[in-house]
Amino acid sequence: MARNAQYANHHFLLRSAPSLLLAATVFLVSACVSPKYERVDKSTPPIQPLNVKFPSSMLEGRLYSEISDGGPGSWKREAYWDEYVLIMRNDGAKALDISSATLMDHAGAVRPAGSDPWALERESKTLEKRYKDDGIAFSRMAAPRVIASAAEPTVVASAGIGTAGAATAATLTAVAIPVYGLTVFGINMHNKAAIKKEFDRRRMQLPLTLGPGETRAGSFFFPMVPNPRSLTVRWTGSAGDGKTTLELPFLQGLHVTGDLR
Repeated sequence: MARNAQYANHHFLLRSAPSLLLAATVFLVSACVSPKYERVDKSTPPIQPLNVKFPSSMLEGRLYSEISDGGPGSWKREAYWDEYVLIMRNDGAKALDISSATLMDHAGAVRPAGSDPWALERESKTLEKRYKDDGIAFSRMAAPRVIASAAEPTVVASAGIGTAGAATAATLTAVAIPVYGLTVFGINMHNKAAIKKEFDRRRMQLPLTLGPGETRAGSFFFPMVPNPRSLTVRWTGSAGDGKTTLELPFLQGLHVTGDLR
């Protein structure tokens, strides 16, 4: 009787070994992978189109959307940066060289677009501590009201946002809008190299030359700042230097809870 029981236990262990090994492997991997290298949860909503036009200039620009940590369109967990998705078209007869993109924060400080995700992460963490030390109710995952309340017609109208959203942007441009949050869903986000590769794929790399009539779509990445004031794009060309600035009052509420002046 005891021998039969011993045989049954041995047989059970042999059959269960693969499952136990798999469970142990999953546990060890889960315990070792840092959240900073993980993809977002499946429940993250898709990108929220804003489609706000820059003031008229030789360079036609549109802020297609803003993506922040945990918000619509986000593709990385614990993303310590803000992604501004732009569509730019050269309406002139001469080539334009896009030279820089800068973001003015709530206090008037100007911050250039970043080219390295880990440098942006360090800068954002430093700023987060500074904001909190200054008594600012900083919140990394606080979305702008216009994105958090996109269904409110008054919010959309006051921001000057195109109601056609993505359809309008696709019609007005000669290039395809990058599919944010979908093409990278299956990527192994705990791999640091994969994150950098995706960051570079999305990033509008400067300097960038736009020929007459040429259109480009891509992202500028900035450190996290609450209630940004404006976004400026500068260029040079044969007719001289120029810039276009988009005021950002519609991004009130980004990274802050409560009022911030």
